This record gives sequence, C-alpha cells and structure tokens, in this order.
Amino acid sequence: MPRFFFHMRDEDWLVEDAEGSELPDLEAARAKAADVARDYLAARLRAGQALDFGRVEIWDDAGRMLEAVPFPDAPDPR
Repeated sequence: MPRFFFHMRDEDWLVEDAEGSELPDLEAARAKAADVARDYLAARLRAGQALDFGRVEIWDDAGRMLEAVPFPDAPDPR
C-alpha cells in the first residue's frame, strides 16, 4: 500500500508529516488531507487562535508533491 505524507504549509510556516499514512490510493489521500485541514482549523478555533488559511500538501514516498488542498477548499466527505 502506498504511503502518503501530509505537510501543512502557509507563507510563513511549514509543518512536515514525518510518519505519513498508508492509504490505498490518491482518492483516499485527498479525503485524509481534508480531515487534516478540518482538524487543524477546529483546534485553532477551540484555542481562540486566528484561522490561518494555508494548505495541506499531499506528497508520495518518492518525495513528489501530488496535490495541494487549500484549507478553505477542503471538501466535506460526508
């Protein structure tokens, strides 16, 4: 099963996913990226912090960026 990494990035910061997640395909990785974005924004909101609108980048284990999912565009998978 392929391993995908979900790095969060904005103009001023980068948070790298060092572990990654084994997922069946890019479609599953897109859903995970949306979850990462929602979880990040929810944690910021609960803490009373500003909502930084950056993106979650989906990388493969060969070090290639496959897609970037902007936080406001993270789809609701329900």
